[in-house]
Amino acid sequence: MFYLILYLNVKVDELDAKLAFIQVTHVIPFFTKDELDQRLNEFEQNHDVDTFMYETPFTKSGAARGSVEDQWKRKTVIKTQYSFPYVLKRIPVKSREIIELSPIEVAIDEMQSKVSELEEIILPPADVKKLQLRLQGSVAVTVNAGPLAYAHAFLDAKVINNFSLDRVEDLKDVFRDFIGVCHKALCVNERMISADQKEYHHALKENYEKLCQALSELLQDESFQPLSDDADTAAQRNSMALFNAISGASHNSSFGFAVY
Repeated sequence: MFYLILYLNVKVDELDAKLAFIQVTHVIPFFTKDELDQRLNEFEQNHDVDTFMYETPFTKSGAARGSVEDQWKRKTVIKTQYSFPYVLKRIPVKSREIIELSPIEVAIDEMQSKVSELEEIILPPADVKKLQLRLQGSVAVTVNAGPLAYAHAFLDAKVINNFSLDRVEDLKDVFRDFIGVCHKALCVNERMISADQKEYHHALKENYEKLCQALSELLQDESFQPLSDDADTAAQRNSMALFNAISGASHNSSFGFAVY
């Protein structure tokens, strides 16, 4: 893992002079879409890296966390003087850029993260336990949490006109990708489970179908209906480009330190 030592927003006069303080946050490698196209594996995504990112949730009211409709996110992109890995464990930061995501952009970002996580976990050799845990959290039909919370907050007919048409379409596209990758994950799970897990798989599939039905009814769009086992889920709009444009982050990381 990479960590950033911060000297930001610290009121020195309020600190106990008898103690030593250090402010640390976790960061992940940050890449543009073109860079990700060149860094195709985990090794390449964790070597010769000089740009990192960390996120800070906030609301306009001042609280760190709020409702889905009020949740903003600040992404801070930092660039180090040299690339990791390096002969030293700590490298000074030479520049910093702040990107603020509005609530609907946060929803897009979070949903694409879910898509990316599922796409990664179904790659062979798949870990069935991790797959089932991720599936269970993804297809749970809960109005006040998870995917449906984002759908109700930004895609409901009562509020959809409050947001940019482009962002609304982006979020719909991410949901289509999400439905597609959940279906793929269910197919992988069905092939891997033992006989005593058939009932559990059936429950996951039922939840998936309920989620699709809820999205279809909310958006009045038949494209959100559950996919059949022989459906071609590859023909989706390339929302990965959107995700990389917003976050540009890789979820894989090695070990190192950066100092501000």
